[in-house]
Amino acid sequence: MRNVIISLFSLICIYLLWPYIAVFTLYVALQTGDIAGVEERVDWPSFKKELRIDLNNLIEIRLKESLNKNMQLNFDSLNLSEQISDKIATPEGLIYLFNKPNEFIEQIRQIVKNALPLEAAKKKSTAKKQSFNPPAAKKKSLELEGPNFPHLFEHIKYAFFTEPDSFRLSFNEAKLSFTMDWRLQGFFWKLVRLKIPIKKI
Repeated sequence: MRNVIISLFSLICIYLLWPYIAVFTLYVALQTGDIAGVEERVDWPSFKKELRIDLNNLIEIRLKESLNKNMQLNFDSLNLSEQISDKIATPEGLIYLFNKPNEFIEQIRQIVKNALPLEAAKKKSTAKKQSFNPPAAKKKSLELEGPNFPHLFEHIKYAFFTEPDSFRLSFNEAKLSFTMDWRLQGFFWKLVRLKIPIKKI
């Protein structure tokens, strides 16, 4: 009986630690520029779908603010969110976001701003069209020694299970707040959504 209890307790501990291990391995892959490591830890179809929804909401908010009246998303706006999400929802896009979040957010802000009708009208026809192109990821080593390791956990705001097979983690990076949603798929936890700080864009 004692062995059964110990085994059950061990399994519960492993289950509770499992998503944290997944988060840490993704963190290492992002910090070291490991494209293959990032690739296998994200559910890209779900990730891209949720990101596109957030970008559509952002563009709709900015359109309404720009024109000061109710508007629906037009074809160009939808196309813009698709273009941006196609670039972000890649290993290179995520690596760029986590290593240079302020630069990343500023690029999105400028692209959305220049796509607004009133802003676009001010541009000359010869103006160069802006696009979002994450730089190529460069592999590097990760140092987690001495005071650096505890510093990693200072970024985390909260982390908890939302369901038995779902896990949420919120963290701050460069004074920006991000939220990750993870889902257990088979024997692996995968990132299915990254909520970007829309209010900061």
